[in-house]
Amino acid sequence: MAGSQWELPPELCCRPMAFVALTGLDVVYNAVHRAIWDAFCANRRADRVPISFKVLPGDHEYPKCRTKRTSYEWYIPKGILKTGWMNKHLNLVPALVVLFYELDWDDPQWKEKQSECATKVEIDLVASERAAALCNACDLSGKSLFVLPHTDHLVGYIIRLENAFYEHAQTYYYTEIRRVKSHKEFLNKTTHQLLFVRHQFKIAFFSELKQDTQNALKYYRTAYSLVHELRAHETNMLEIKTMAGFINYKICRLCFQHNTPLDAIAQFRKHIDLCKKKIGSAELAFEHAAWMSKQFQSFGELFDEAIKLGLTAIQTQNPGFYYQQAACYSQDRKTLAQQLCQAGASYPSPEPGDTQSGGLDFYGQRPWRQGHQSIDPPDAEKEKTGIVALQIKERDVPHSELIIALLSNAVAQFKKYKCPRMKSHLMVQMGEEYYHAKDYTKALKLLDYVMCDYRTERWWGLLTAIVSTALRCAYLMASVRDYMIYCMELLGRASTLKEEQKLRIEKNLIKVLKNEVPEAEPECDPASVTAARALWNDRMALAGSNEFTIEVQDYIPFIQCKAKFQSPSFHVDQPIQLQVFLRADCPHPVGFLRCSHLPHYSI
Repeated sequence: MAGSQWELPPELCCRPMAFVALTGLDVVYNAVHRAIWDAFCANRRADRVPISFKVLPGDHEYPKCRTKRTSYEWYIPKGILKTGWMNKHLNLVPALVVLFYELDWDDPQWKEKQSECATKVEIDLVASERAAALCNACDLSGKSLFVLPHTDHLVGYIIRLENAFYEHAQTYYYTEIRRVKSHKEFLNKTTHQLLFVRHQFKIAFFSELKQDTQNALKYYRTAYSLVHELRAHETNMLEIKTMAGFINYKICRLCFQHNTPLDAIAQFRKHIDLCKKKIGSAELAFEHAAWMSKQFQSFGELFDEAIKLGLTAIQTQNPGFYYQQAACYSQDRKTLAQQLCQAGASYPSPEPGDTQSGGLDFYGQRPWRQGHQSIDPPDAEKEKTGIVALQIKERDVPHSELIIALLSNAVAQFKKYKCPRMKSHLMVQMGEEYYHAKDYTKALKLLDYVMCDYRTERWWGLLTAIVSTALRCAYLMASVRDYMIYCMELLGRASTLKEEQKLRIEKNLIKVLKNEVPEAEPECDPASVTAARALWNDRMALAGSNEFTIEVQDYIPFIQCKAKFQSPSFHVDQPIQLQVFLRADCPHPVGFLRCSHLPHYSI
């Protein structure tokens, strides 16, 4: 299954609008037709009816209507919702097909000198008669024929016209809802549990297309309750979670749309409580973490979208918390993938994910056993092969990139809502993730940025952990200056490292001062250490007698400096003598080649 399987389908996330097909318009070569099309689609204001228009050729083939089922007595459903159903009703099956046909009501034999008034009356009379005749010839009701004069007031006519289209579309979706509802009497809860969910979802979706969002919300809530009544087992757990996630998204979106954010938050919490333990196959536990991450991310996006539309958020309840939790689950996914997806296994052949149609028939099913609802997999060997294939694909997922993107979203939110400690905490996590992704430059930049916050607030344990990671980055980049600064800070009084760790760091610092290559920092990636040694050799060969000036006022180094006046008072023009005390906090004594004083200032 593709790595994008956790992305919500665009047809689920969009606002459903009535689909109306326009035929008979040549929008490329006919300027009048183009003007009509632009009047329908260009610069649509919010007060116009929600319709999705599409120009189709006159000979366009629409999806064939399947034979309607008259009995469900022996019918066993193969899944909950087909993957193409939403797209079909959004983009393929129009609620209304509009045929544009150019007619000239003027008869060429009419006398040119008829009075204007009489001409208008005659035109109206003949137009009415001919319209009735045209409807009879086309087997249409009079309500299905509309006249669109091409005048300076085209947009006004178009708006009246699309309002009529909207009424026709409403009638179509109302009919579809009644049709789906009529199936209920044929269903039983023993074999048709999946259909109860499917039908409630379809009724809700048609209600959205009809712009009846209150009823849509009601039916989505019913569908959500029904999906959790399904008998769950390892083979159908992913399908149940997938549909639960889809329906939860719809419910939360509509709650925000109705300006009831507390209902959206309550629904989401309920959703997480019901689903967080539905892990499924232990061998694919990373999938559950990925799914959970996507739930939090999607809700954060909905919350953020609602805020942009006018909703007010607060420090303790803002989208940042949901992005942060999404990042936590992505970190769990990464850890589980490292445990479960062992290197060395070869990808199975033939491809277990291949299907005859090139895709899945139902959302949330496995490609190697589509349509099977039994508790045990139909083919144990295929199941095993499929799991191995998913584990191998998971190895190629850029986990750190996903985590960093989510953390970045969270940081932006916490910055917006003035939560500095949360922002700093997540920036540290971003820096650590860049470190794991071997992007040491970005890691060091982020970690260096937040260190000052932890120094100012005197979080010595946290500062020590951050500086230790920064030191590893500096070593692996062979950044001599940064390496020296972080060594000096980790040897200082603010460092909470143990004595033996300080001894090792001091030894490395002295090596660098002597133009020697330091030993590798512990817990570094072996391959990166090999590359770093080569870089250090190059740096030391070019170093010569280089001197570094390090401004220590922004750090807490291992050398403390204190000055003292030798007398409590002095006479004017008398030279003042100061005593300067230096104290080294490092384990071993440190020698000074020279001490220099600040420039002389007159007072």
